[in-house]
Amino acid sequence: MKKKKTNHFLGNWRGKKYAQTEKPEKPEIQPAEACTEPGEARAGWYPETAPAGKENPKKIRLPRRRNAADVPELSPLQSGSTDIVDILAPSSVDLCHRDYIVVDGVYFTYFYLTGYGYATTVGNGWLNPFVEAGEGINVSFTIERQPKDKILSKISQATMINRSRMRDVGDTRSDYEELDSAISAGLYLKDGMNRYNEDFYYMHTIIEVSAESLELLEQRAAAVQNLCVSQDFFCKRADYKHGECFLSALPLLGMDADIERKSRRNALTSSVAAAFPFSSFEICDQSGIMLGINQHNRSVCIVDIFDSRKYSNANMAVMGMSGAGKTFLLQLMALRFREQGIQVFIITPLKGHEFRPACEAVGGKYIKLSPSSNDCINIMEIRRVSLDTDAELGSSRADSLLADKIQKLHIFFLLLKPNISDEERHYLDTALIECYGRKGITYNNASLFDGDGAFKEMPTLKDLYALLSERPEVKSLALSLSRFVTGSASRLGQATNVDLENKYIVLDISEMGKDLLPLGMFLALDSCWDKCKESRARKKVIMLDELWCLIGASSNAMAADFVLEIFKIIRGYGGAAVCATQDLNDFFALEGGKYGRAILNNSRLKVVLPLEEEEIGRVQEVMGLSDEEAMQISRNSRGEGLLCAGRNRISVSFHATEKEKYLITTSREDLEQRIGGV
Repeated sequence: MKKKKTNHFLGNWRGKKYAQTEKPEKPEIQPAEACTEPGEARAGWYPETAPAGKENPKKIRLPRRRNAADVPELSPLQSGSTDIVDILAPSSVDLCHRDYIVVDGVYFTYFYLTGYGYATTVGNGWLNPFVEAGEGINVSFTIERQPKDKILSKISQATMINRSRMRDVGDTRSDYEELDSAISAGLYLKDGMNRYNEDFYYMHTIIEVSAESLELLEQRAAAVQNLCVSQDFFCKRADYKHGECFLSALPLLGMDADIERKSRRNALTSSVAAAFPFSSFEICDQSGIMLGINQHNRSVCIVDIFDSRKYSNANMAVMGMSGAGKTFLLQLMALRFREQGIQVFIITPLKGHEFRPACEAVGGKYIKLSPSSNDCINIMEIRRVSLDTDAELGSSRADSLLADKIQKLHIFFLLLKPNISDEERHYLDTALIECYGRKGITYNNASLFDGDGAFKEMPTLKDLYALLSERPEVKSLALSLSRFVTGSASRLGQATNVDLENKYIVLDISEMGKDLLPLGMFLALDSCWDKCKESRARKKVIMLDELWCLIGASSNAMAADFVLEIFKIIRGYGGAAVCATQDLNDFFALEGGKYGRAILNNSRLKVVLPLEEEEIGRVQEVMGLSDEEAMQISRNSRGEGLLCAGRNRISVSFHATEKEKYLITTSREDLEQRIGGV
């Protein structure tokens, strides 16, 4: 953007012409008989009985009654009725002060950017700092396109005059640089309009500051002035012109002539386009869930992660140090998703007991998968009725459910015995087919159901173990499987005894042990994926707490691949993946941070809770945060974080109701009070 000095005044104010109301004609005087009914005598009126020899006296003439059509129409203002202007107009306005006005008890003061007060070179969204200045600060900018032919001729004429003046000015004079700058600006404008076909605009920027008290108004006004200085802009206070600025800021496309002249700045199309604030200072999606309060302007933060028009995917990553409020936020979101009827799955590799109170309070199903638990999900159970995700939309395919399940069981045995040979996999494949065949299940999907349409009894790991034990060539596989049949983890090899149709399911795998954690993760994800793939039309959410222990240095690539697969393809099934993690160094440790970076790249929404200084630098580098945003993260308290939703980044204080807090709190003080009955 280049500045150009000009005295051109755009537009003339025309006085309003008021039509004069025609003067009503004087009413005619009618005889009294015209005002009475036939045969009716009026009070004070006597019949004509003139004395003999004398003329009748002059008759009294009364005004005639007027018809409705003869009554002149009155304007709403003349009639005293209330119209839309009366409703919109303020009830009181105080214009007696130099520095501010008072409208309905609210203090207003106005600044305008002078025509010479703009930065010479600006970037995209250069008005964003003013839009995001905080509560009580609003920006109004007006643009007026000018005709090219007239502007080009004026620019050419002004440039020629400046060049001729420059010949007579020595390079040591103070106005030499001003003339040189004016000539360069003129050439820049001509080049933009001629070569790049840009339009010429006049731009006016007004900054409105409002507050409930005069003291707060002055504080905000000082903050605006400091902001302008930091952004290399020069603003002036509209002394004795605040009333005119108040009207100019209204959406009436009319500016006060004096303010218009003082704030006029020339700009080309590219500079005007860069002025539009494409980032929002508030997030309020219509069908979303309430997360908390915007810390800058105290507006409500409502996010709809499933709005594909705003977010390319519905995935979310939550990062924060221990005690920052990650688990609290996950449960808060889960409860509010459940209120909207969305299917929720929560997989907790650590501290799963923290999710139990809220789960049971809303009628959910808390499933604890561990060698010591009575809960069991049969890994060999076939739960889907069709592999066609669009079956409910009328599509029909007969892909084999048994073949799909056998492929998953091969992955299960690969986790159970990583060094399995190709020969053993061949024998295992044959044994799996025979094991299902003994239950009457074949590649034909109809064989899965009995005569009543219900699923047949499914084989368990105990049945597979008995079959493998009969064959010497796969005795090593039977030995690996014995832990789930006759060993300490035998409760994990039974038939399914939990309800997987619930809308709110918590899968606690925190007591699986380090060696069995990948198997527990696979078992939990297998049951979740079966439900997620049933339909693309229904919304569902998979939440993963303490993700660092699944994709960190202590995990293995197979378990990390399971997690990464969720974030990459769950969008195709109408779902969302939400994860929470701490210890970011471990989060980016496995295979050089391959999995951590991939999960962040596949998460359109991110929440950064308070972090340690070292971790803040890592997040700033990965997410491309500004220094100010990184500083905000370090200043946040527990339960506060930076929400990155698409291109919008705001600081949010996450809030829960008293009932929600009672169910999901992990604070020792709150639990101590609950036990004590306080």
